[in-house]
Amino acid sequence: MTTQELIEQTVLYSLGLLDEQDHDAYEAALAAATPQVRASVKSEAARMADLGDLLPDEQPSDELRELVIAAVRAGMREQEVEQRIRADAQKDTRDDAPQRHVAGRITPQTQRRHAQPPLARATRVHWLWRAAAIGLAGATVALTVISADVRDLRNTAAEGVRLAQFYDVAGAEFVNAALFDTNTRRVSLVSPADSNPTTAVASVWHNPDWSSARLFVKNLRPQENDKPYRLVVLDDQGNIVREVAEFRPNGEIQDFEININLSTESRLAIYDDVREAVRKQPVLFSVGSGL
Repeated sequence: MTTQELIEQTVLYSLGLLDEQDHDAYEAALAAATPQVRASVKSEAARMADLGDLLPDEQPSDELRELVIAAVRAGMREQEVEQRIRADAQKDTRDDAPQRHVAGRITPQTQRRHAQPPLARATRVHWLWRAAAIGLAGATVALTVISADVRDLRNTAAEGVRLAQFYDVAGAEFVNAALFDTNTRRVSLVSPADSNPTTAVASVWHNPDWSSARLFVKNLRPQENDKPYRLVVLDDQGNIVREVAEFRPNGEIQDFEININLSTESRLAIYDDVREAVRKQPVLFSVGSGL
């Protein structure tokens, strides 16, 4: 048996729910396990069988506490009187034995005079139902713990996969420099405010230690007839100074190597047609570029 099977069988074994074959197999497997495994199995089975956390954490009122304590004390007095009567009956077996005086007996009438609440006697539940309920509660606790562990493992694995994909797409050198190198510069490009807003965005990254800068675009749809987009540098008045690169996006996240120095050329824009740049606004432009 595996350790998990031993833990599950321990709960059923303690409740007496194993048949003869499973009973013998469980005892043989537990005897063959190492002392460390046996201690771990017993500790985990005890934790699963502890149902204290499943009970409601409610404190009784002072009135109810007093009534319960009074009822318990009355029951104890009645039990003591019954034991005294039985003891006297066993001693007074001769006819000439003196009669012993009994102070009295607690009856439902005397209980009512002392304002004792009647204790309802519930029908006893069959032991099989009780065992099944305890086993179900233990299984529920175990499944809850396992589900939480699986969810945490899945979230951790998903975070690792996303980071690995980022490394694969951008490259380890770029990721390390972009996240931790203070010499790395970035310029973001967004849609003009007075045009139809889109979800397309772009950014240019540059580091003096890189052989070339990187242009990242996202959600930029390709043009008709496979026409390229063009990244340009602007002056303070928004005029095109030079064309940096042309590229053809596919609508997803892409990156392109470009030749630019962001320390001197930080006003950027992306046009779908440079020849119409005078009459048309750019598709994307950098904040503070004068457009």
